[in-house]
Order: sequence, then C-alpha cells, then structure tokens
Amino acid sequence: MKKFLKLFMMVMLIPLLSLFSCSEEFLDAPSENQLTPGDLPEGVTAFDGIAESLYFKPWFTFNDKFLIAVGDMYAGNAFTFDGAYAQFKDAQVTSQNPILTEGYVSLFSVIDQSNNLMSLVEDRKSELPEASYKNSIAIARFMRANAYFYLVRTFGAVPIINKAGTAAQPKRNLIADVYKFIKQDLEYAIENLPETSVKKGYVTNTVAMGILAKVHLTLNEYTECADLTQKIMGKQYSLIQDYGNLFSSPENNNSPESMFALQWKAIATEWGTQNTNQAYIVPGGTGITGGGDGWGVHLPSISLQSDFEPKDTRKKSTIMTDGDFYPELLKNKGGFTYKKILSSTGANFRKYIVGSAAERNDVFFMKTSQNTIILRYADILLMHAEAILAGAPSTTSASALSAFNEVRTRAGLPTKTILTRNELFKERRIEFALEGQYFFDLKRRGLAEATAIISQQEVGFYSDDARTALISVKITPGSHYFELPLPQSAIDTNPSLLEAPVPYNFN
Repeated sequence: MKKFLKLFMMVMLIPLLSLFSCSEEFLDAPSENQLTPGDLPEGVTAFDGIAESLYFKPWFTFNDKFLIAVGDMYAGNAFTFDGAYAQFKDAQVTSQNPILTEGYVSLFSVIDQSNNLMSLVEDRKSELPEASYKNSIAIARFMRANAYFYLVRTFGAVPIINKAGTAAQPKRNLIADVYKFIKQDLEYAIENLPETSVKKGYVTNTVAMGILAKVHLTLNEYTECADLTQKIMGKQYSLIQDYGNLFSSPENNNSPESMFALQWKAIATEWGTQNTNQAYIVPGGTGITGGGDGWGVHLPSISLQSDFEPKDTRKKSTIMTDGDFYPELLKNKGGFTYKKILSSTGANFRKYIVGSAAERNDVFFMKTSQNTIILRYADILLMHAEAILAGAPSTTSASALSAFNEVRTRAGLPTKTILTRNELFKERRIEFALEGQYFFDLKRRGLAEATAIISQQEVGFYSDDARTALISVKITPGSHYFELPLPQSAIDTNPSLLEAPVPYNFN
C-alpha cells in the first residue's frame, strides 16, 4: 500500500512533462521540462510513475473534445448548436480551430512523454533487469505508436520525433514513413510487452497486435490484418453480455472486452486526470449529473438514429429516444424518463453517462472515472471480417461471418449468411458510435465512396417542439476532407511544417 501511495503521489506531482511545454512551443523544440533520474523517489523506477501517467494525463485534451469532434461530429454521427464545434459539424475546419489545436498538442505530448520515459530508462539501463528494461521501452513505444496513428490519419504528414531532445524546427515526414515508424514501434511492443497485464488495464502484447492489425487494415494490408486478428480471437478477450456496461459503469472498467483504454481518475482536487465526456453529453436541464454540468453539447444525428435496426439492444445504451426509461439514472427520484423535446434532433446520447455526484462518490463537476476505450474485442471481430472482405462487395466466408455475427448476436439481431461491405461498415457505425471511429472508418472506404455516403447523411435538426419539422442539412465533402489542416499555431512557431514532407532517416 505504501508503494502504491508513493507511486500515485509521484504521478500527481509529475509536472505534466510536455503537456504544457509542448503547447507553448509546438514542436519548435521538445520539452525541456523533463524529469531526470535524480528526480525519481528512492526505490521507484522510471517506468513505475511515468508509465502510469501515460495512460491518462497527456491524452486529456485529446479526449476532452478532439476525439468526438473529429471521429464522430465531423463525420456526421453527431450534431450540435455549440459554436465551439460548429466547424466540425459543418465540415469546414480551419487551421485556427482551438479544438483541432488542442488535439494536436495532446498527441504530441503523448509522444514527448513516451520519448522522455525511454530516455530515463536508457539512463538507468544498467540498474534494470533486461526484461524490465525492454518492457519499459515497449510501453513507451506502444503509446507513441498510438499517438502517431491518430496524427497521421487526421493530419497526414507530420514530423517524426523519435527521442527526447530532438533538434528544433523538425520537418514533416512522408506519410509512408510515419506508418513504417508506427509499425516498428508496435512490432517492438509485441515482442516485449507481457502476455498478461502486470496491472489491470495495462496493455499486453496481444493489445499491440490488435492496434497493429488496425494499422494494416488502414493500409489495405488485408492478409496481415486477418492473420493478426485470427491470433487474438477466442483467447484472452471476449464480448461482455451487457453492451451498456462498457461506457456507463466505472465498476466495469477494464472488462474482458476492453483491450486498450485511457485510465481516468476523478479526483476532486485534480484537473486533467478525469474523463469530461459526461459533462458534454448529459441532456441539459435534467439534473442527471447532480451538478452544474450536463449541457447536451453532443446530439446524435438524425442519420445515425436512422441506421439502428429494430430491436437492436445497443440503441438504448447508445442514444436516448422518446419514452426510454433509465432506472439507474436519478435513482433517488425513481429513475429518468427521456423526452425528445430535450434535443433538436429528437434524441440524446446515453454513452459515457455515469450518473449523479449526489449518488456516486466518483463523480464531480466535469469529472468521472469512466475509461475511454480505444480498442475493444468487438473491434477485433469486425476488423477480421473486414480484412477477409478485402475490399470486395461481399463474402460468404465462414470465418468472416462468424466474427461479424458474434457482434450482431450480442446486439440481439439476426445473423447474416452473406456479409456485404455496406453491412459491415453500417455495423461498425452503430457498434462504435461516439467512440471516435466513424471518421477513420469512412476514410478507409476511399474518398469517392465516402463522399457518396456522407453527402446522403441527414445531419439537420427539427425546428418545432414535436420534432417533426425538419430543417434538412447535408454535407458534400471537399477533396481535402480527409486531411485536416495543421494548426496555425504550430506553423507560426515552426514554418518548416509548410515545406514538402521529407523521407525519415531510419538509420
């Protein structure tokens, strides 16, 4: 217990490493505000404290607004009247957008902190058993790979920063080289992470395999993806029975379905360690949070609502529709019944709502301990089916259908005997709504196919209380839709980001 408290205090006292310094310098130079081996408490290794913080702190502003704004709202899963998100709703995001900037800074903070951890471990290499040394490097490279995976899919070419103290004014590197760098990090993680978690919620080599499978899928490397997902299926991870428990019960964090999740800690006196999603999602005026938050910023688009099949058990756990009753919310008042007048799209999201501060001791203003799941077993199953499809219109492969139908069966839906490409991606849209995946799923489909889909999505709103008078809005993506602009702040500090990308020196 003493060691745990010591580690926890260390994590809380870490000066957020690059989280602040990177935000000021935007890759003009990596953070100088880094820990040295002498800063570590006696008996605590570099891995213990800094690796713990890699699961939450540097990801904070990425999770606060960026992930849902890019992954869901920009792609048509969510609607809003909040001006802060207007550019994402309208698919007209500029380089000055604060949410875009925050996400960019946050992801490079993950990279900077990962590099810092590796530097610390290298300095103490002689003191660590070889297995501990390799495991420390592996967790850092795993986190760095995930940050770069989000960066390259969102912004395209970005600078590769491979170690603490890299020279100032780094140039962007070729997209192909960024992906090669990601693969190398994940391959190292697969070789050196443990087979089972050393602590609940910590990643394993199987998790690294799952992320690498998604990298291969993104690059249309279908055979490699299918091989990796096949190795994962039916072993360490499985679907949980109650889909809703994945997102609304911190007690169920790190369930058998959760593979990689951001490990938030709601602490009354700390900021930047918690999940803020509930504050933006809870319908306004309902009092569900028991505090001053709950603003109904993110609303399910009419298009998303229409994609749910009848009797899909995921629907009530994903979105609130008229008449839905939730006994677990506002329990002191006998539960909560949703009314569509609360939302201009006739529904609100249910995912990531934990409940009231008055009824729980782990909820505070804009703070819950609900994990943000980055990778879960359902994704492995659907990736496997997609990899076997391999871009074809349909398949009758038994392996693809078995994986696909396992997800549908959990949702209470009839199984398929033929799997089409459109059905696969529709299933992904429903399964992962509000998890920041839809934009990247559309991008995998290619600009022409994705443009046709997006331009048909209804992303308007109802203008009357009965929610029947539709103000129709549809978005036609431009040619640069799938590559968001680099933040102007980063360019102002480092003008070389405007230069053409260059090859990365892997030697």
